[in-house]
Amino acid sequence: MVFPNWNGAPERIIPPSHQLPAGRWEKHHIFPQARDLAEWFETQGVKIHHYTMPIPRDLHQRIHRGGERGGAWNQAWREFMEARPNARPEDIYKHAGQLIYRFQLLGGPIQPYYSRPGA
Repeated sequence: MVFPNWNGAPERIIPPSHQLPAGRWEKHHIFPQARDLAEWFETQGVKIHHYTMPIPRDLHQRIHRGGERGGAWNQAWREFMEARPNARPEDIYKHAGQLIYRFQLLGGPIQPYYSRPGA
């Protein structure tokens, strides 16, 4: 996401800040690492370690707490996988955006797992 510069230079684009506020953050895999889901994502052409988002630690624990095998976040993905076993990558990415909104994941930019948070 980028924002226009409203200070008289409409041609310039100001990128969003990648600096996260102080606190405890964890990298959340947008596409779960649970074996059943990870194998399905791989088959569909989605690389799970390419898409993580730093989110507050308590939020990360909350979305993965309760239920079986990864909590409500993983369950939401299992429901999608069962309903759309042949989903195309673009449908999977669209669903990821819907889940990010539904679970109110406020955090840093989406980035590969093997990068520093906020970098």
